[in-house]
Amino acid sequence: MELLYQLGMTNLVVVNIFFIGQMIILGIFYNSLIQVKSQKIFIKIGLAIALLVLGIQFTIDSSEFLKFNLFEITLTNLLIVIFALFHFYNMLTENKTYYYTSVGLVFYLLASTVFYLIGNLSLGLSDNLKYLTWQLNNFLVVCYQFFILYDWIKNFSPKRTLTK
Repeated sequence: MELLYQLGMTNLVVVNIFFIGQMIILGIFYNSLIQVKSQKIFIKIGLAIALLVLGIQFTIDSSEFLKFNLFEITLTNLLIVIFALFHFYNMLTENKTYYYTSVGLVFYLLASTVFYLIGNLSLGLSDNLKYLTWQLNNFLVVCYQFFILYDWIKNFSPKRTLTK
């Protein structure tokens, strides 16, 4: 992104690729965790429809791929949240795999989606206030990473046993 910026080109294309890639990868992740057939079908159909809708949007107006696409951000993030909520629902009766990762993901994606949606509305606000909202978003990213780290430590770090 920095290279594109230094070359005077828009770097928002990378952001759009990130959101679509995040939706696909996390969709595959939750599809692998979920065992309920109807939920797996919903995930696959949801991913296919979202990609089709975004493909149509970019075909109709290719300049959307070079902009801050609020529709894309909202669609991809909320679809991931739905997948995570399926996983939460299933964890009520099953073991709690990737529980903290999912908690962090839902919390971060819902909050950051709100920040992105109000981002364009804040154009008339002071630079300090705009900077504050992006700093808060950065803080949420760090919190999300700590949720993932805690989940990893809890579930995957080697267990140490006390020996004499």
